[in-house]
Amino acid sequence: MTNNTQAITISSALSSGAPTMSSREVADICGARHNDVVATIERLFENGVLRESRKTTRTYRPEKGGRPTEVYDLTKRDTLVVVSGYNDEVRAKIIDRWIELEKGCADEIRTRKSRSRKPSVASIFKSRFAIGRLIGLDENQAAIAAGRACEKKCGENPLPDMGLTYLEAPTQQRTMTATQIAEALNLPGKQPGMAGNNLMAAAGLQTFHRDKRNKKVWTPTEAGMPFARLCDVGKGHSDGSVPTYQWLPSVLEPLRLHLATTVEAPPFTKNPEPVS
Repeated sequence: MTNNTQAITISSALSSGAPTMSSREVADICGARHNDVVATIERLFENGVLRESRKTTRTYRPEKGGRPTEVYDLTKRDTLVVVSGYNDEVRAKIIDRWIELEKGCADEIRTRKSRSRKPSVASIFKSRFAIGRLIGLDENQAAIAAGRACEKKCGENPLPDMGLTYLEAPTQQRTMTATQIAEALNLPGKQPGMAGNNLMAAAGLQTFHRDKRNKKVWTPTEAGMPFARLCDVGKGHSDGSVPTYQWLPSVLEPLRLHLATTVEAPPFTKNPEPVS
C-alpha cells in the first residue's frame, strides 16, 4: 500500500464527512488487480448487495504521475462485503486499515474543532492590553486597542458591553473634540469641526488620509501625539463605538501661538485670543 493511495483515501473520507476506502486501496491491500476489484464491486452493485456506497466513480490521479484511474469509494460495511471472499489474512489487513482510517478522521475532526474554538475574551484582552502598555501606549489607548483585538479574535468587544462607549484619559483630564477646540478659539463658520481640524493640521499637529468612503480620517502627527488621546466614542445612529482621537485642553496653547505668529491668518479665524 503506497502513501499516495493512503492520502487519496483519507482526503476523500474527510471531504465527504464520513470515512471511505477507495477500490484502488482495496486492490493494493489485497494484492489484486484493480480491474478485478472493480468487477467485483459492480457485480455486487447489480445484485443489490452494496447498499451504502455510491455507484458512481471518481478519477484518481497519482501524485507521482501515471494514468488516471476511475475508482469507487466504499463505506466500511461495503468494503467488508467486497473482501468477504478473500482469506483471513487479507480481511485482517482491511480491518486494520479501517481502524487507521477511522482514527485519522477522528483526529482530524478534533483538530478542526480545536482550531475553530475561539479564545476567551478575558485572555485576549489581558494579553493585548499588556502588549499595548509594553510598546508605550497609555492605559486608555491600550484598553481600546485590546477591545478591538477582542472583537477581531473573539467576535465581541467587552468595552461596549460594560457601558464603556467612551474612555476618559487615564489622568481623568477632560478631552476636547475638534468642534470644541474651534469654539474655544472663537473660530468662525458653520462647520466648527472642520475649522478645528484644519487649524490643527495647519499647526502641524495632525494629518489625514482618505478611507474607503473617501472620508477624511484624522490622526495626530508626532508633534501632536503628546496632546492626543485615543478614545472609543459611541456611534450617533447605531450600536457600538468607533475609535477616534480627541485632544487635551493643553493643545489650545500651541494653537493660540500658531494663530498669533501666522503672517496671514487663516480665513476661518476671528481675532485670536492673546497668548497667556
